[in-house]
Amino acid sequence: MKIAFIVVTTDEPASQIKNLNKEIKKIGAKLHLIKNIRGKQGYAEGVNKGIKRALKDKTNIFVIANPDISLKKINKKTLLEAAKHFDIWGFTMKQGQETYYGGEIDNWRMSGGLITKKPRQRFVSADFVSGSLICIKPEAIRKLGFWDEDYFLYYEEVDYCYRAKQAGFAVGIDRDVIYEHFENSRGDFNKEYYLNKNRLKFLLKYGSIKQKVYELIRVPKTILENKRGFSFNFLTLNVSSLINKFLNFILFLFLIRSFSTGEYGIYTLVWAHIGLLNPLADMGTTNYAIAYLNQRKEDYFNNLISLRFFLSIAIIIPTLILSSFFKFSSTAIMYVLLLIPVLLSNSFSGSFLILTSLKNKIYLTSFISLIFNLLLITSLITSILLQKNLTWVFILIFLFYFIYIFLNLYFLEKESNSFKFIFNTLIWQKIIKNSFVFVLISFFAGLYFKGDIFLLNYLKGSKDVGIYSAGYKFFEALMFIPASYNIVVIPIFAKLLKIRKNELIYRVKRDFLFLTVLGLGFAGLLAAFSPFILTFFLKNDYLKSIDVFRIVIFALPPLLITSIFLNALYVMRKAKFVIYIFLLQAIFNLVLNILFIPKYSYLASSYITVYSEILNMILAAILFKVFFKSYRSTK
Repeated sequence: MKIAFIVVTTDEPASQIKNLNKEIKKIGAKLHLIKNIRGKQGYAEGVNKGIKRALKDKTNIFVIANPDISLKKINKKTLLEAAKHFDIWGFTMKQGQETYYGGEIDNWRMSGGLITKKPRQRFVSADFVSGSLICIKPEAIRKLGFWDEDYFLYYEEVDYCYRAKQAGFAVGIDRDVIYEHFENSRGDFNKEYYLNKNRLKFLLKYGSIKQKVYELIRVPKTILENKRGFSFNFLTLNVSSLINKFLNFILFLFLIRSFSTGEYGIYTLVWAHIGLLNPLADMGTTNYAIAYLNQRKEDYFNNLISLRFFLSIAIIIPTLILSSFFKFSSTAIMYVLLLIPVLLSNSFSGSFLILTSLKNKIYLTSFISLIFNLLLITSLITSILLQKNLTWVFILIFLFYFIYIFLNLYFLEKESNSFKFIFNTLIWQKIIKNSFVFVLISFFAGLYFKGDIFLLNYLKGSKDVGIYSAGYKFFEALMFIPASYNIVVIPIFAKLLKIRKNELIYRVKRDFLFLTVLGLGFAGLLAAFSPFILTFFLKNDYLKSIDVFRIVIFALPPLLITSIFLNALYVMRKAKFVIYIFLLQAIFNLVLNILFIPKYSYLASSYITVYSEILNMILAAILFKVFFKSYRSTK
């Protein structure tokens, strides 16, 4: 009787594998160790490799096992006793404080779950067996074939056992034999991501129409059930962001219907100005902290909050000085002063985002931000309808953001165990050193997006700023398209680079073709029909904004294509080279605007926006080609 243990390893310590090998030898079995270096292959793929090896030895029992288990209470006799009752079987699994007796499939949701209720009989049927230790007879493998490699991680065993039961094989567990599984993946985003993804795959693969409809109806309940999980946080963050963008677009429509192009130009100019130095206030600490701070102590977090606060204080004076340097009107300078609380509130709201991200409670940030924006924009629209006075708009913004500062401070203290301000320049230097790459990307990207507004105001005036900004705002409303693409594709690129990096180039080519067709088709349609659509929203001097939109809409195709290459560069950890792209783009944009705005005004800025995105696309494509070739040859 030949028994083969198939164990797929990743980064487990050698001592753990050595101990497991000793236990396997005591059983009298042979170990087939499949090394999955850095997780480059899915678990099912590793299992299939082991099964193919064991088949050559004419194995009688195949045992697929995780490396983080103990086999002290399992021997050859217990394996053979269970084989009399089942074709695929397992044992009682003790994991942490819980004990599991196989698994069952929820017939309403077509999803698998482990059983915690102890069965009365020793040998009991189950819908599936935990993949941490599962035994299979060769006749089952001959008829069913191999494990489905599309799952990558989790649900492979559920799928295999389901296929087995459908084919008439017996699946169950031996209740009296217990083994320990040492996995501790509570709060693991990767596990939660793959479980949800593969549960959906299992439902779509085997579920009935009734089960699929039921799962669709209960989506809100599913989300609430996982409010501490990755999916819930990810969804609430992006849904709240989308709603906030929609609310701001509604505000924009009220602004252009109530104020002249000159007044709207001042409004846009002031907001652009207040955001110009904001990357320096953040100093890249948001991205840095979310990526790395979970490995640090609480005092490090307090230092980070303190640094962010003092940086926001530090940019107030330069912001005011620059408003005079750019020759703002006295009214515009007054409005800049009224927006100073925005800089301070961004510091604390960003710190709260970091804290909730580290605590896996981003939904709190999303909810607070959404409520705040809803109240703010409702109040602003009411003020516009009643007063039609731009000064009152900025006064309301001042008051709301002043309250928002203390609201975020309150929640920071509530969610943090030991929140306090710390002045430690040594730690601040370490943080800035590690986060500086992020601030440069944000600063140069912001300079590119805001530079034309400052130059238009300086060379032509606020009226031209208003016309240009109104047209650009309609284009900006479409930015959810590349944003949605980025959200979806970054995890895919990261996975391909990690496990099948040669396939990344094929995915990039496929996305390039798809987004080129989508972008050009969408831009062409909107350019053709925008005169009929936008006249519904625009009037008087704002009608000139239609020409701006019809030009800048053709920045969408290169912008979409650039997203492909930038996302690939990010997952290859080449973010610092993206700085050079945005730096060149900012220089290119500013120089051309200085040369052509005096003669062609906002139309020059519109065309230059398109040319800048084309330049960005070319540079990003070149960098991707260079670094991917180097990455593939060295990894």
